[in-house]
Amino acid sequence: MTAKDQRLRIIMEVQQQMMVSDFDLKSFMQLVCDRMCMLTPAHGSTIEILDEDDMVYAAVSGTLSPYLGIRLSRFTSLSGKCVAEKKILYAADTTCDERVDREACQRVGARSMVCVPLFKASRAVGVLKVIDSEPDAFSPRDIETMQLLSIALGAELSKQMNYEEKVRLLKEYEELLAQLRLEIKRREALEHELVQLTERDVLTGLLNRRGFSVRLQQWMQRVGEGDGQFGVFYLDLNKFKQCNDTYGHEIGDLVLKEFAHRLKQAVSEHDLAARVGGDEFVLAAWLPQGRESLLGIARGIIARMETPMQCKAYSLAMSTSVGCTVWSSGMTEMELIRLVDESMYLAKSSGSNRIAVDGNLLE
Repeated sequence: MTAKDQRLRIIMEVQQQMMVSDFDLKSFMQLVCDRMCMLTPAHGSTIEILDEDDMVYAAVSGTLSPYLGIRLSRFTSLSGKCVAEKKILYAADTTCDERVDREACQRVGARSMVCVPLFKASRAVGVLKVIDSEPDAFSPRDIETMQLLSIALGAELSKQMNYEEKVRLLKEYEELLAQLRLEIKRREALEHELVQLTERDVLTGLLNRRGFSVRLQQWMQRVGEGDGQFGVFYLDLNKFKQCNDTYGHEIGDLVLKEFAHRLKQAVSEHDLAARVGGDEFVLAAWLPQGRESLLGIARGIIARMETPMQCKAYSLAMSTSVGCTVWSSGMTEMELIRLVDESMYLAKSSGSNRIAVDGNLLE
């Protein structure tokens, strides 16, 4: 087989490798490097890829095999100049060529060197490079052979880089989505915290006046559309000021928290409980049996107050007064609260643990 036939056979082998179904760019680059040492007098060959300000040895063969992954500055190397100028550069004798990094050439034994640019579209993204330990080792035919293979290699590099760019963009998009989800969760948590601050009583954890009002309006709309019945209860702690003055604010706070706890026990988790003043509380509860349920809840609250409150070293017998009503369509929130408030004061004026319904004292 003549040298020309051998050259054509190797070039065809390289081209056929590009067409296999399990094509792998890394293996293909290695094949090109290996074949360059067969097609030319080169003692070593490499494919260098541009990475920011460096030229990186991405594939190596022959005497350059130990240098896989090495980085050279694009500004001081012949390969960097090849990329910048987008043309083939030949250093016939590196010992007297100012374009090369002489120290690097001496280290790898490169007396002569050819760099052929690899293109992605019109942009040079790397070089195919061969070296030899002898000066002027490469002929125009060698350079032509390199140019032929560089076209095929550049095409495959473009495909791979386009794919890698898509993968990179997809990864960035997924990371951005993940960050966005975290930010949404953070904002939701912050909004929830703000709602808690604006609609919750800090001491007891119950709703405050604003939080209760917002939800009461929703209940009134539901019942106005024919969805069940609910009752409202206004309560205060009898002689709470006396307790506070006698035992101090710390014990007073514990009494309020315990009273809030007992109120929540008297209704379901779907009902509303709020602290609307110093020792004043309000409940809204669904009434499956109407007035009967209303009285049952009120009496349940009174029953829970029969057990003394254990606040640190003190056992305190506290009582409450309850004013309540069943909400009727057409009654405004202000009218509703005024009615149960007045009923509560009627109960309070009649003694401890008393109940008044619609302005009438329950016997």
